[in-house]
Amino acid sequence: MSRRKGLVESAALAAEAAAVWLRDGVIQPLRSKPPHPRALLFISTHRCNARCVMCGIWKETGTREHELSPDDLDELLADELFSGLEFVSINGGEPFVRDDLAELCRVILRRCPKVKRLSLTTNGLLHRRMRDVLPRISDAVEEAGALLDVSVSVHGMEKTLDTIYGVENAFTRSRRTVGLLEELREKGRLSFSMNCVLLAGNLDEARALRSWAAARAIPITFVIGERRRRFRTEGMDEAFVTEDDEARLVSFLRQLVDDPEQSAVSADKYREIVDIMEGAKTRTLSCYYAMGGVLLGYDGVLYYCPHSAAIGDCRERPPAEIYFDPENLAYRRTALFESECLECPPYTRTRWEMQKDLPRTLRSMVRRRRSGVGDRT
Repeated sequence: MSRRKGLVESAALAAEAAAVWLRDGVIQPLRSKPPHPRALLFISTHRCNARCVMCGIWKETGTREHELSPDDLDELLADELFSGLEFVSINGGEPFVRDDLAELCRVILRRCPKVKRLSLTTNGLLHRRMRDVLPRISDAVEEAGALLDVSVSVHGMEKTLDTIYGVENAFTRSRRTVGLLEELREKGRLSFSMNCVLLAGNLDEARALRSWAAARAIPITFVIGERRRRFRTEGMDEAFVTEDDEARLVSFLRQLVDDPEQSAVSADKYREIVDIMEGAKTRTLSCYYAMGGVLLGYDGVLYYCPHSAAIGDCRERPPAEIYFDPENLAYRRTALFESECLECPPYTRTRWEMQKDLPRTLRSMVRRRRSGVGDRT
């Protein structure tokens, strides 16, 4: 890349960041209504081929008949609520258990032409199906002029992952999937990362897993296992970190903060998680759901975010009518913004979130450079 071209691209990125900060950080808070969503999380299914110790979705029965078909999704996405979508994430359950996943992706890309990035989260256990389906999804994403990103959930190594997933040879199967994604990454078909939910049973392996990912140049994100209604976690308390484990958990998170290989943005995120855990402050980093996100369930039920109660069924009422319903907006403002959001750990730092927090993002980068660590943002 020539110096001139690099300067032009840097100037364009700076202008984009400044525009987002002005719109989402200054102008939008003055408005009485939220904007139309820019980000959608689509829960494609509650079916799953794993039997995770921290998630009981797999215990549900009879969900398949209620799943949105490609035609159903096509009809829903025609609603004005989804007209401005730029980022779409698909998870489950396990998305790749759906035989029509590629078609669902095509529907999304056709109905939402502004989409810049399509993301998939998978447990990585269905290697053969992924080898068949991912190239078709990649073709559709490329045709739409968007980017494809895949995140593989790997919560431990060897027997630890087998135990957490309740599946034999889970780590071996995940490694095959990682190999497939490395192959597709080399061909420019997608980007990919790993995510790990920190639990009572894998804290001691977190550092080793991080080293394993780093050796393969795979970004990895760590989140703390949470009890959530949607995950049917009743009766699964033994899986989660207890008060006795918190010192080890905080020690690991602080190591992430201080690691010179960590970007300033990621370090800031983990620092805030520790502060929230220790009661030092409430959340201050932005959340893309609060900025303009929405969650669509496999059955057409709408939510403001993963912590939100259901706000309506899109098969019974138009999505925009549900989203902007005055009673729902009051719930969003009080039960979520003034309560739930304050203690919600910031597990993502998307480009959009970083732009909204532009002054803080810049301060974090400067502070890290001054400390002599450098930055990998």
